[in-house]
Parts: sequence; structure tokens; C-alpha cells
Amino acid sequence: MSIGDINLDMLLDLIQEDAIASTAKAVQEIRKRYPSLSEKDALEIHALVRGAMVHDQVRASLVVTAPPTFAMKTRTTKIVVKEMLTGAKSSILLTGYSLSGYFGDLVDCIISKSQSGVLVKFYVNDIDSQTGFDKLLSCKGTYLEIYDYKNAEDKMAALHAKVISVDQRETLITSANLSYHGQEGNIELGTRIESKKIAEQVEDIFEHLISAKVFHKV
Repeated sequence: MSIGDINLDMLLDLIQEDAIASTAKAVQEIRKRYPSLSEKDALEIHALVRGAMVHDQVRASLVVTAPPTFAMKTRTTKIVVKEMLTGAKSSILLTGYSLSGYFGDLVDCIISKSQSGVLVKFYVNDIDSQTGFDKLLSCKGTYLEIYDYKNAEDKMAALHAKVISVDQRETLITSANLSYHGQEGNIELGTRIESKKIAEQVEDIFEHLISAKVFHKV
């Protein structure tokens, strides 16, 4: 492509491609179109335009656990949890205040995902008091990391957050435990959020808690 062949719309399309792919291929085209620019100036313009194009569109939907007789127009916790875990392609972050045998099928899914190279980080409340983590503990390794929260100073303190975040792009924040009543029997409300920024913030929070030794790797 020679000088003058690329118009402004084409240049913007190239920068948008860079924004999606996290590349900087359009920088040279900027310099071709505006030859008086230094490479530094072209890089700065590219970064500004690319930054303006990258905006995190947050989409949120209600997720509900309710009695079977309750007619709902929203999606159920059980379906959303299964969908998110089975659809994970690169990473899974989840927390467990309690984990019952009812969740056994999805435990197998989590293990299978980790064995296929999906990085799973499972944050657990007082694992010594839990009976549902034996299978996960037996499979922990490079791609299945388990972190325990135990507050020796305050026995009433607990990991009470119920969070599932997959592929650093969508997050479920809910009141529902990973148990029968949490998934089917109780009345629980949650929000499924499609946002890379929020998913990254969730990841950052737990990484900070690990660094601060609030969580300990099992």
C-alpha cells in the first residue's frame, strides 16, 4: 500500500483492529498518511485513538433462585452457573462458603476444565470444616489452585462472597451458595455482569487478598 492509498476511514478501521487485538500495526500507516509526524507522535496519536475506541460495555442481567412453583421471566441460578462453568475457555474464579454433594456434577466439570488447561482458582471458607472439597483437593495442581480463608482472631468471620468469574469477561455475584438450596431451594438473587473491566477488578481483589496473606494456598 503506497502513500495516499489509505483514507481516514480505512486508517480508523486499522486502529480499531489494533484495539481489539492489542497490537500497533496502524502506527506505520499513521506515519505514511502524516509523514511530518515523528514515530513518538504517531504512537501517541495511535494510543489516544485506540483508547477512545476501547470502551467497556457493561451488560447485566438478573439471576434468581426461587421455589419451582414461582413463574420467572429471569434466568435461574442453576442454569447460569452451569452455563458459565461449562463455557469457560481460559480461566475460572469461584468462591465457596459451602459446597454440597449436590454440586458434584459441576465439580467434575471444574476438574475437567483444569485438566484441559483452564486455570481454576477456587477460594474456600475454612476448608478444614468442609466435607465437599475432597475430590477437588485430590486434583489440585498447576491449573487447579485452591485458597483457604480462616480467621484465627475472629471465629465468626467468614468468606461469605459468592462469586463466579470466567475468562476475565463475565461475573456472577449472587447470594446463592454452591448447594441444593442455594441453586434450587432458597430465594436467592444475583447479577450476571458481562464486563471485562469488572471481571479484572474481581481478579485483582482476590490477588490482593492473597498478597496480603488473607488467603493461603492449600
